[in-house]
Amino acid sequence: MSIILKLRQYRWYIIGRSRIKKQVKQQTKIKIILGSGTTEYDGWIATDLPHFNILKKKDWACFFRPNTIDNILAEHVLEHLTEQQVDEVLLLAYIFLKPNGVFRIAVPDKNHPNPEYIEYVRPGGSGLGAEDHKSFWDYKTFKKLAENHGFKVDLLEYADENKQIITSNYTDENGIISRSLSKTFKSDIEDFSSLIVDLIKP
Repeated sequence: MSIILKLRQYRWYIIGRSRIKKQVKQQTKIKIILGSGTTEYDGWIATDLPHFNILKKKDWACFFRPNTIDNILAEHVLEHLTEQQVDEVLLLAYIFLKPNGVFRIAVPDKNHPNPEYIEYVRPGGSGLGAEDHKSFWDYKTFKKLAENHGFKVDLLEYADENKQIITSNYTDENGIISRSLSKTFKSDIEDFSSLIVDLIKP
């Protein structure tokens, strides 16, 4: 890699981090999107690599103080991490969320009744991005992990042990989840849904 290219990448990295810091200062409520890619919502701060590595406490501390974040949103992000890494993210989120702050998460649902869905989203599956999936969750295992960190867990959409998809009438106030049965997400997979949870810090 040439020196010029390295300098350009470093400049992009610095500009991205400065943008996040500026937005944090401007917001009355701190709402952040993890692994945002091209996703942007009004009132939310979009973050992603390389500007913000959600596995590094020093990156969280670069932008936020403990107990200051109102909302965190991660839609189909955590399945790209190992179970141990997800555990680390939940720990960091708990530290930086305000009391009564909400971490809304959507991941592929391991209990989904459609075998085509399972093949599409499982680690190493056939779906777009599934080759990079490293963990696969059902509501019980995710709920237990979150509760171990002290979160109160509100299940918004999930498939139970009988392969029944259960949804609740939740609003978008704590974050928009597009890959949801309630949003009639367009997909080649029938009844595409997600395991969607709100993790609430007491």
